[in-house]
Amino acid sequence: MPIEKNNNNYLSEEKANEKNTENVKVVQEKTYKKKSLLKPKNDIVFQTLFTRGSESITKAMLEDILNIKINKINLDKSKDLLNDNIRNKNGRLDIRAILNGNIDCDIEMQLVPHEKMVERFLYYWSKMYAANLKGGEDYRELKKAISIIIIDAEIPILKKIPKAHTEWEIREKKFQEVVLTDHFEMHIISLPEAVKEYNDNKKDEVLQWMIFIDNPENVEVSKIMEENKDIKEANKRLMEISQDEALRRQALNEEIARLDEGQRLYDATQKGLKQGREEARKEKIKIINKLSSMGMTDSDISEAVGISKQEIRKIINKNVK
Repeated sequence: MPIEKNNNNYLSEEKANEKNTENVKVVQEKTYKKKSLLKPKNDIVFQTLFTRGSESITKAMLEDILNIKINKINLDKSKDLLNDNIRNKNGRLDIRAILNGNIDCDIEMQLVPHEKMVERFLYYWSKMYAANLKGGEDYRELKKAISIIIIDAEIPILKKIPKAHTEWEIREKKFQEVVLTDHFEMHIISLPEAVKEYNDNKKDEVLQWMIFIDNPENVEVSKIMEENKDIKEANKRLMEISQDEALRRQALNEEIARLDEGQRLYDATQKGLKQGREEARKEKIKIINKLSSMGMTDSDISEAVGISKQEIRKIINKNVK
């Protein structure tokens, strides 16, 4: 006669299994936290976090930034762009997405600002747009192209616009309600401005993403993840890739290279300033001696060039000698 199994035993086993699963998750979480999280705004980390294998995360972020429904996302072109641009100047590393089968979207993390970066944004948008048309094809083959630039700096030209996320189209100068074409779209997001703006608008999903990208270990990110499941998923993925020693080395090397480049620029600037000051000093001495030879008094020369009469006299006496 078969022995009947107690349903209570089944329930006990099921609860035990659930508890074991939960314990494994806790151990994994603790393991991940043994190492600090990599910063998503690092080029290498950004590309790893939002490229192939992370479609759902990238889709969620793009839906929030673009305010559209994305039914299909293809990130296959990201690898090609990575190969082309990994050593490109100014720390540029792209993610290329095809949205809903007919929209090209280029996502860029820009770490190093420079004077002509807006022109550069336009140049790369134009390359993406033109790449849609192969020789012999009709203009009807051209697709909408969207550039999203997340920049780790405040942008002087955008200071008059009181928001971190600006959206750009081509509009008629006087009749600004008329858009020339929907094929051009550009989003520029300043991380420092987003961090400041978040304090006044903590429900804004785009700002929540920027807080996460800027510093995932910010205490605000923990609060955001309580309600934003997509950022919680992105953080989980970040914890996973942060355990990759090879990726950590790549990210560190990228950061060192960026800091070295910054130091080289600083040193060159300081050298230029020093040379400029020396040239200005020599020129001022020439002017002082010239004015003195024309019979001007020390007081008049002092007023003209902006240095003391005592310094004027030293320069003149040295020249006489």
